[in-house]
Amino acid sequence: MTDMTPEPSGTPAQWPRRDRRGSQWIAGVVLILLGVVFLLERAGYFVLTENWWALFIYLAAVACFANVWRAYRAAGRFGPSATGSLIWGLVFTVVATILFFNLSWDMWWPAILIAIGGGLVAGNLFGSPRKPQGPAGS
Repeated sequence: MTDMTPEPSGTPAQWPRRDRRGSQWIAGVVLILLGVVFLLERAGYFVLTENWWALFIYLAAVACFANVWRAYRAAGRFGPSATGSLIWGLVFTVVATILFFNLSWDMWWPAILIAIGGGLVAGNLFGSPRKPQGPAGS
């Protein structure tokens, strides 16, 4: 049996309380996984890189990607709000990856430009079609 509840309208702050809980469980799972990783590392099962703190930048990326999903569900399309959140999520992911794996900034900084361009292209490809123009001269 499917849920016949209509999609929420308005901004996320105006959504019913149960619709905002979707991102809370994602954040909770991410924090639990981070806690398990740190606990296992402290117990000596493996050693994290010296840049373990970069994992927290991934939290910002996850929050941006959750916002992409919320904006998409609210608008019913991939609009400017989702595009902006997608771009920031990709940028945070690239920066966190460069820092976590201690990659050379001199080599990998162009990946940030690729992430921004990819977000813009995705926003254009998956966005709603433009309104058709009226007859010439109007």
